[in-house]
Amino acid sequence: MFSMDNSIFENTQFSFSIATESSNEPLKIPQINLARAKAATNQLQLTASTIKPDVILVQEQYINNNGIQGNPQTWKRFSSSNQKAAILIPSSKLKPALLATKVNIAALKIQTSSFPITIISAYSSPAQNVYTPLQEIQEIISSLPEEKILIGTDLNGHNTLWGYRSNDNRGKDILDFILANNLNIINKRDALPTFQRNNSVGWPDLTLFFQSLIDSSINWEILEEISLSDQRYIETTIASTVANKFYKKYKTRHGNHLRFLNILGNEIYH
Repeated sequence: MFSMDNSIFENTQFSFSIATESSNEPLKIPQINLARAKAATNQLQLTASTIKPDVILVQEQYINNNGIQGNPQTWKRFSSSNQKAAILIPSSKLKPALLATKVNIAALKIQTSSFPITIISAYSSPAQNVYTPLQEIQEIISSLPEEKILIGTDLNGHNTLWGYRSNDNRGKDILDFILANNLNIINKRDALPTFQRNNSVGWPDLTLFFQSLIDSSINWEILEEISLSDQRYIETTIASTVANKFYKKYKTRHGNHLRFLNILGNEIYH
């Protein structure tokens, strides 16, 4: 490793600068299952204009002609290969780095003012073997030891720890996964149901995070905003502002390479 004095580049054609852009607002991450509904997908854009999220975790988006529909073209979108889980970035200022898109999950990394954070969106239908998406999540978190990770999921598992009156096998498998990976459940046990259809209610939507995030101030709540889905909006707020670093680059392909090396040489080799 070496240190570099940026002043040696002043008044040369090779000068460069690093600028940091940040927001003073906390990081806002809502999540929602859109129930494959066109109306719910259209409503998401209106809701985003009100709550002004940084990142949106969605499951079961509206699909038409084998493509995801309804999101503004200005939003960045990272979707699982089965298109049932996605991460949306409404803000043009946020510069995410894609980590992986697997069959049931999408994962990316963003930089906050305090630390980088990995964000995962995952979905598993009640008819699917829950081990498959859990294994995909496992592959991501195993590759990122000591990282700060937030996971928004709808895995359709029942467990009293996140609101249900009884446990089912899926819920037990999900809990085993949570415990094996030392994950924390942000959901409040006394929260309103996140799912409601006719007379049926449920709490299938989970927000999980690693212990390393516990040093940050985290708030989790169910929002009152209309979703036009059979599920409610959840919002996780992390008291760490968004930050992006921009590196100004200069072309060297047109010559003056010897001069460039002469300027850098002493800094590289001493």
